[in-house]
Amino acid sequence: MDESQISDPAASLRKRLTARPVLEPLLFVSLAVVYSWVIRGTHNDWLRIPFLVVIVLIPFASNILHRDRLRDLGLRFDNLRASAREVGLATLIGAALILAVGMVTGGPHFHDRMVQSFFVYPFWGLIQQYAMQSFTYRRLRGGIAQPGLAAAAAAALFASVHWPNWPLALVTLVGGYVWCRLFERHPNLITLALSHGWLAVLLRYSWPVDWLRNLRIGPSYWEWGL
Repeated sequence: MDESQISDPAASLRKRLTARPVLEPLLFVSLAVVYSWVIRGTHNDWLRIPFLVVIVLIPFASNILHRDRLRDLGLRFDNLRASAREVGLATLIGAALILAVGMVTGGPHFHDRMVQSFFVYPFWGLIQQYAMQSFTYRRLRGGIAQPGLAAAAAAALFASVHWPNWPLALVTLVGGYVWCRLFERHPNLITLALSHGWLAVLLRYSWPVDWLRNLRIGPSYWEWGL
């Protein structure tokens, strides 16, 4: 440690807090799982809201502490075309596979709200991709040298949040891995948010309702239809 860090308590504290970046997404996902399985079911807003606020603030605090730039987080336009080509191809393949499974298991059950969802759901996709790519994957990459292993770890963490909805967890595992690898090549949240949003809508209206159970996770997955 140099003299400037010794004389600067803030810099010293920041260095200690960012020394083990892999622990940050582990904490984030662990708290998300606890919220899904325990806290949300209490129906106690005095407990649920503060707990949820802490979870939401972890990625932002991490980005600030690590001094991440917007372009590092994927909020950029200079690589939009390159990213769109690769993400677009992956999305088309994913859409074909989703539709194929849907046709085999009874066919799509399209709804009037489906078109609206294609415009709205990418915003939710942006939030999830920010949490997965800009925070979880980047922090794991900071501690795992191999990008493939870091991508697998990030995908597994996000799949665990979607348990026990096994079809959703499986899709999250596969899709999460592909999105992480694409982000490694061309960091861009815009294309990934569109891919996430559109594939999620297609999944919801193509696969059997009793599989996805309205995309429920945690204990509410078993309460669906009761």
